[in-house]
Amino acid sequence: MSEDERIAESAPETNVQPNTPTDTQTGAPADSQADATDATMPPDSAEAAEAPEARIAELERLLAAERDAATDYMQRWQRAMADFSNYKRRAQQEQEQHEKLFAAQALMPVLHALDSFERAFASLPDSLRGFTWIEGVALVEYQLRHALDAQGITEVAAEPGQPFDPTRHHAVGEIETDQYPAGDIAAVLQRGYQTETMLMRPALVQVARAPEKPEHAEKAGEAATAPAGQATPEETPPTGPAP
Repeated sequence: MSEDERIAESAPETNVQPNTPTDTQTGAPADSQADATDATMPPDSAEAAEAPEARIAELERLLAAERDAATDYMQRWQRAMADFSNYKRRAQQEQEQHEKLFAAQALMPVLHALDSFERAFASLPDSLRGFTWIEGVALVEYQLRHALDAQGITEVAAEPGQPFDPTRHHAVGEIETDQYPAGDIAAVLQRGYQTETMLMRPALVQVARAPEKPEHAEKAGEAATAPAGQATPEETPPTGPAP
C-alpha cells in the first residue's frame, strides 16, 4: 500500500451536509423565517370586516343602555319635582287653614258676647229704643260682627220654616205647630257660626211637630166617614139576652 492510501484511510470521515439557505441577518434557517412570516400575517378579509361591526354593535348597545338610564333619571327627577310641588301646595294650604283655625278660636269669646247682645235687644222695651246710648250699644254689636266677617266667620243659615240640617243645626226640642211642616225649623234659640271649611258651633233650634188630634175629634171623624145605614160602634145594640 502506498503512502497516500495510508493517509487517506487514517483521515477521519466528515459528514457533508447539503447547503441549507440561511438568513444572512439573523442566521436562522429560511424555513423558520417563513413560518414566522406566516404567523404575523393579517387575518382574512372577512374576519377583518367582522371585528369593526362587532365593536360598533357593542357601542350601540352601550349607547342605548345609557340613553335608557338617562330617560329613567329624567322621569324620576320630574316625578320628584311634581311631588315636591304638591307637598309645597299642601303645606301652604294647611298653614292657611291653621291660621284661620287660630283666628276662629281666638274669636270664640266674641260669639258669647254677640249672644248676649242679641238677647238684650230682643227683650228691649220700645220705650228705650230711642235713646242714644242704645244706639251706641248697637254700634258695638255691629263692630263685633264686622270683626267676624273680616275673618270669614258667618252665621249659619237657620230661620223658622227652613229644613232641618243635622250637619249645621242642633235640635234641642220640638214644638207642636201646624204653621210649619213637620221636621222643619220652628224656632231658633241660638245662632250658629261657621267658616269656609269649619263649623264653629251649630245653631240651636226647635223642630216643628204636627199637633196631635184629640181623641173625641178622631171618633167624630170616623163617625162622619161611616156608610149610611150602618151603625157606628157606639150605636150597635147589644146582642145578649134581655135582663
